Order: sequence, then structure tokens, then C-alpha cells
Amino acid sequence: MYMPQSLVHADSRVLQEAQVNFGSLIDLYLKKFDRVQTMRAYRSDLIDFFTTDDVTLDIVRQVSFVHVNQYIASLQNDGYKASTLKRRVAALRGFFDWLVALGVLEQNPAHRQLIRRIRGSSQKDRGVLFLSAEQAERLLDASQNAGKASVRNYSLLKVLLYCVLRRSEAASMDVNHIRPLGHYWVLDLPSTKGGADQYVKIPAHVVEQIEVMKAHYGFSDGPLWRSLSNNRKNQRLSPHSIYRIVKQAAIAAGLDNEIGAHTLRHTGCTLALEAGATLQQVQTHARHKNIETTMIYIHQRDKLRDSAADFIHLKG
Repeated sequence: MYMPQSLVHADSRVLQEAQVNFGSLIDLYLKKFDRVQTMRAYRSDLIDFFTTDDVTLDIVRQVSFVHVNQYIASLQNDGYKASTLKRRVAALRGFFDWLVALGVLEQNPAHRQLIRRIRGSSQKDRGVLFLSAEQAERLLDASQNAGKASVRNYSLLKVLLYCVLRRSEAASMDVNHIRPLGHYWVLDLPSTKGGADQYVKIPAHVVEQIEVMKAHYGFSDGPLWRSLSNNRKNQRLSPHSIYRIVKQAAIAAGLDNEIGAHTLRHTGCTLALEAGATLQQVQTHARHKNIETTMIYIHQRDKLRDSAADFIHLKG
């Protein structure tokens, strides 16, 4: 598409003026996102590529697809996983797409047709770690052996399992996010990976457990998951703290030490499918944008249930 040079220069001047008022182009670009986790990750990725957070128009205009390919090659040589490489390339591609849309660049140096392909296993062929119903029950039991944190940890793990939350979603929960809707209870999710202002059903028995926890620790508003340590008492738990709570409970239950908060999300989805829930029901509950993401659980179940390994019989 032809764009008159006068418009290109006008956009450049606007961007330069905005940069004076708001700082680095990275900071300007990140204003289009509303999730703190996305902003933090993309900011780190862009700074890693440019080796500075003070990115200007002069700097970005010097970048070519050769530089992007050299960057990818250096990451591969350093042993980074394909998932990390893809995220960093996505951050670069989105940033340069934004500059192209503003008219200050003619083409995206991270365009798919210009950069080297990042090979990795297909998502549907990559196994997801989940627990059986018996293992999930052991995990819940183990969470109740954490001293003064037992009631909190047990309540937290139940919410993660039954509401299939991401740990960032759990960390942002407030007491008033749980509300009745008709005959049911729902959990409002103000900011999630799939967009803002979503909600998910929360079973009544989980709500009852949360009420037990609130009464036990004596609070009725504010953050739902709170620190119990002396120096951070009643402050909101971070996503990393939630990950650590799940991991410690898994170790106490004698389970795989790779288990984290996301394992409980996988577990909730898998157990629902095993009990007869439809793909569409699980997709809605887990807030998967694409049905293909939900299909991963079906694919893995069928791969294990109907395996050729079961037809191999040897003596001894």
C-alpha cells in the first residue's frame, strides 16, 4: 500500500513527540497491553534484544532481518527452549508490527518470511502433566499439614483444581470477586490471558471452604490469598508464592517434584473430560480461546489409552 511521504514524516514527528513525553518506544508500545504479566515479559524480551531500555526511532530503523536471525541463532546456541525463543520472537514481531502500523517502518524485520524457523515439538504431541483423581486427593490431604497455613493452602488448592485457574488469576483474587449469579456462584476474573471481565463458575462446596478460611483467619474483604509470615502478614500472595505452595504440597504428598500450579489446571480439565464433560464445556470453563488447546487433553488421553505398547507381549 502506497503511503505519501508527508504522512510518514507526520507519524514520525507524532511518535517522536510522544517519546519525549512518555519515554522509550518500548514503554509506548507496552501501553497497548492490559495484563501486567504480558507487559513484564515483553519488556524483558525487547530489552534483551536491543540491550537497552532506551529504544529510539534511530535504533529501530537500523534493525534488519539479519540482526533478528543472528539474535535467534545466539539464543539457540545458548540452549534456550523453543517456547522461550518463540515468545521472544513474538515480542519482537509485535513491536515491529506496531511501528509498521504507525508508518515509521516500511517492513517488519521479524516477519515470518524473513527469519529462521524455530523448530519445536507440536503442542498436541507435547505431554501435559496432570494428576489422577487419587493423586489430586493426596495433594489436597497433604496441603492440610502446613501448620497455620493449612486452611489457606487447602482452600487455595481446591480453587485451583475446581476453577482451573492460572496462578496469576488466583493471585489477583479479592473476596468480592466471588458473588452469586442466580442459583450459582461465580468468580469474577477482571484480568486474564483471554481478556478482561470474564467469570467462571465456582462450586458451592468450594465457596463454603472459602468462607471457613475467611472465618478462620478473620477477614472479610481485600485479597483472598494472603501471606501469613510476620514481615508480610495479610499482604497479597504473589503468583510465585502460589506456585511454591503447590510444589511444597506435592513434595509432601510424595508426588512428582515438577508439579506446579498449572498442573492443577491441567488436572481439572482432564478429570472433567474423564467424568464426561464435553470439549465445549471444558473449553468454556478453562477459557481456552481455541478448541485446539482443549483437544490436547483428548489427544493425550487417547494416545495413552489406545497405545501400541499394550499389544507388545514378550516372555519374561
